[in-house]
Amino acid sequence: MNQNRESRIFVIGFLGFLAAASVWSAVIPKQSFSASENRYLQQKPEFTIEGLLDGSFGRTYETYLSDQFPARNAWIGMKVYAERLQGKKDVNGVYFGEDDYLIEKFDTEDIEGELADKNRERLETFVARARDALGEDHVRVMLVPTASQILTEKLPLLAAPYDQAQVSETLMADLGGEVVIPIEEVLRAHREEAIFYRTDHHWTALGAYYGYRAWTASMGLTPWEPKDFEIHTVSEDFLGTIYSKVNIAHPPDSIQLYVPKVPTHYEIYYDASSISAPMYRYQALETKDQYAVYLDGNHGLTEIDNAGMTEGSDRKLLIIKDSFAHSFAPFAANHFSETYLIDLRYFNQNPAQFMQEKGITDLLILYQIPGFAREKTVSKIL
Repeated sequence: MNQNRESRIFVIGFLGFLAAASVWSAVIPKQSFSASENRYLQQKPEFTIEGLLDGSFGRTYETYLSDQFPARNAWIGMKVYAERLQGKKDVNGVYFGEDDYLIEKFDTEDIEGELADKNRERLETFVARARDALGEDHVRVMLVPTASQILTEKLPLLAAPYDQAQVSETLMADLGGEVVIPIEEVLRAHREEAIFYRTDHHWTALGAYYGYRAWTASMGLTPWEPKDFEIHTVSEDFLGTIYSKVNIAHPPDSIQLYVPKVPTHYEIYYDASSISAPMYRYQALETKDQYAVYLDGNHGLTEIDNAGMTEGSDRKLLIIKDSFAHSFAPFAANHFSETYLIDLRYFNQNPAQFMQEKGITDLLILYQIPGFAREKTVSKIL
C-alpha cells in the first residue's frame, strides 16, 4: 500500500511539474536570441502537411521546445553537474580539461561529410581563380584548428576527438603548401602559452598574433614585434561560448588588446555605414558577448582604412572569414591602406565582383576548421 501510495505521489508530482512548466512556457515571452550562447533561438515553426510528412516540422518543433524551455540555462547546469558526478569525460559536447580548460569536442560527423566536401571543392575553385587574378604570392588560406587539436595534453584520459590535421593536409595537397599556411604547427609550438581561451572557442589575441606572424612570413611581410604594442588587459570576467554549454561555476578568462605604440589613425566602417567607428568596441565588455570588443562582432562587411599608411599604400587586403578573424585583423591592417572583412553569412554580393570593384590586391581566407566544414554560406564564393 505504501509503495503504491508513493508511486501515485511521484506520478502526480511529475505530471504537476509538466503542467506547471507548460503553463510557464506558454505565458513567458519567447526569446529570439540567447546572449549566453551567442546564437539565435528557434522560434515556433509554422505547421505544414509537407513538414509533418517529411519529419522536419517535428524536428524543428522539438528544437523550439528545447530552446524556449523555462529557466533553460539553470537546467543545463543541473544536467551537467549530474553527468559530471557520473564520471563522464565530456558533457554537452565539452571536455573538462586540465587547468580549467573547457574544450569543445568534435567528432568525425562534425567535420566530414557532403557539405564539408563541397566547401573544400568551392574553396579550391575560388582560390584558383583568385591566384589567376592576383598572383600566387597574394592569395593565402588559413584554417585554424581548435583547442582539441592543439592542447591535447589538457584533454581527459582516453579522449579521442577528430584529427583536424586531415583537413589541412588535404588542402595542402590540392592547393599547394605555399597557399595553405601551416598554422597547426605554429600553434603547437606555443601550446604552453595562453593561445586559446579556457571558456570560449576562439583563439586569444596572443593566438591570433602567432597566426599573424605565420601569415606575414608566408606573404613576405615584416611583422610587428610584441614590443611595438601596448598590451592591455581589458577584462578578467569573460565567460565565453563553451561555458554557455555547461553553465556551471567556472573561473573566467581575461581579454587582452594589442594597441600599437606608434601613432595610428584607423577609420572603421561596418556594413557600408558612412560613420566611422573605433577598432575596439569597449562597450561590448559590459555585455555577455565580450569577444565583440574586437571589431564589434559579426558584420557582413567591415572596412578598415589605414589613413596613416605610407609603406605598401597601394595594397588592399580582403579577408573572407568567420569570427576568428576579428582578433587577427587589427594586426594585418597595419600592412595595408585598406582592409576589408567579409562574413558570407551576412554578405550577399559576389566576392569576386567585390574584389574587382575595390581593387583588392591580396586575399586571405580565414576560418576555424569545424566552422568552415559546417558553413552553408561558403557556396556564395562562387
